[in-house]
Amino acid sequence: MDKKILKNITVLYVEDEEEVRVNTSKILQLTVHTLYEATNGYEALQIFNQFPDDIDLVITDINMPKMSGLSLIEKIHESKPEIPCIITTAYNELEFLHRAINLGVTGFVLKPLDLYKLIDACIRAAAPIVLKKELIQKNEQLTKLNHELEEKVALRTQELEILANTDPLTGISNRRSFFNKAEKLLNQNSSEHIFAAMLDIDKFKTLNDTFGHAFGDIVLKKLTSYIQDSLNTEDIFGRMGGEEFAILSICNNQDEFMDKMEGMRKGIETIDFYHENTKVNVTISFGVAHKEDDESIDSLLARADDALYEAKDTGRNKIIFRSRV
Repeated sequence: MDKKILKNITVLYVEDEEEVRVNTSKILQLTVHTLYEATNGYEALQIFNQFPDDIDLVITDINMPKMSGLSLIEKIHESKPEIPCIITTAYNELEFLHRAINLGVTGFVLKPLDLYKLIDACIRAAAPIVLKKELIQKNEQLTKLNHELEEKVALRTQELEILANTDPLTGISNRRSFFNKAEKLLNQNSSEHIFAAMLDIDKFKTLNDTFGHAFGDIVLKKLTSYIQDSLNTEDIFGRMGGEEFAILSICNNQDEFMDKMEGMRKGIETIDFYHENTKVNVTISFGVAHKEDDESIDSLLARADDALYEAKDTGRNKIIFRSRV
């Protein structure tokens, strides 16, 4: 296995013999990512306690002042039992080897040190460490990627939801969205006075034929914006198709709602449109109805639609209220 893997690990090296420590450290500094040095077990334990998450591998002599290498390993394994440890020692007595094995020592290198053997022992000990780090890194990358994908999916879902519920020309609710909101309004406000209005731009086909569809689109967008600004935030406003729109609103009584629609009708009359040098004005007809206690949204809008047709058949640019028969 290539010693390049050692470039990814941090080593704590413990040796009380200065000459051995200095010479070995020179090689280790060129081989590993980071090297911490200590002259005895006690000093090494202090370093480990300061950087417990950084140190990946411990290389220690056995016979040292203040704290032996085996006692150091025992202390380290109390808090981090998975950390690999390599012993460098002149002792080869059975009692030391048995204790080292019981402590989970990863490797042994006898003194005088053969640096090639030491590096080889480090490589063998580092292999699972590097693999674990790579797996953690890959998992973090996958988690990040998954999070990014979830955000993109959520954003795209939101965009699709908006597209599915919005009229692309005017930006208001389309027919589908209007009916969904209307059902919620009726379910949540069964005891309130709910009024409906169906609106239709008068002679819109003539306007399109005379000035073109692009001008017709301008009229639709501007009128829609005006109506939207004239409504309360709780009101429901949607485009039913073509030049036909619908409004649902909660008002205290019929007069309040009729005044609201009348103000809108008069305001629309004053809006000036220009096609080249020609000033154009448009009007809108309204059909209005009040929801009865047991009435569905379809029935309510059907009555308002009947009133709208009456308004258009009797001169346009007016508001007709239709009671339930």
